[in-house]
Formats: sequence, C-alpha cells, structure tokens
Amino acid sequence: MKSPILLVTLLAFTLFSCSSSDDGTTEPEVPIDPDPIPGQTSTYVGHVKAIIDSNCTECHGTPLQNSAPMALETFQEVVNAVNDRNLFSFITTNNAFNVMPPSDNGGRMPQATIDIVEDWIADGLLEQ
Repeated sequence: MKSPILLVTLLAFTLFSCSSSDDGTTEPEVPIDPDPIPGQTSTYVGHVKAIIDSNCTECHGTPLQNSAPMALETFQEVVNAVNDRNLFSFITTNNAFNVMPPSDNGGRMPQATIDIVEDWIADGLLEQ
C-alpha cells in the first residue's frame, strides 16, 4: 500500500484543484437573443437596448451619476456616443481607468455581449 502521506497529499491536491475561483462578479441577466439567426441584422431595439439598459444607465441615466458625461437612455444618445464619443472603445478596453462599466459595477462586459454591440455597429446602427 502507498504511503498515507502521499494519499492525503494527492486527495488534497485534487480537492483544491477542483475549487472554483469566484471573484464575486456575476453577469446581469440580459433578455436578448445572444445568437441571432445567421444573416440576421442586429438592431438597437432587438439586441443592444437591453445591454445598454443593464450595463450603462445606472450611471448614464437621469440623473447622471458618478461623473458620467452623457446619458445613454435613447437610441439617438447611444448612436451619438458610438459616433462622437468612441463608446465602443470604452466597452472593449482592458484599461482599468477607462473600462465601462467601471470595475466597481462589475467591470468589462462579457465578450459575447461586446460582440453583439460590435455586430450592431457593423450592421449600420439600425434602430429596428
């Protein structure tokens, strides 16, 4: 029979290697179609509005909070932020000083969510 110390060490290693590393952040539930039908055009109403509402309007709403420079409550406000304020770079950056939403609010959105916004921009910033 193998050494009990070896067996205990192996068991401990196995248990600790299977533990999860929960950093306390959770993705907000977003009622969108994260995998549109191939060839389907992405729209603000159908795909992006729920993302903005879930991730941005806490600060970029009425009233503005936490020194947010502009509101992101309407289609036109979001389009203006994409075109004039480089909104997409703020949601894709890994720079802790510029990432949106800020790290104390959950940090950078999941890549799948960012991809939906990117598809919407590539499809022409359509409202519906």
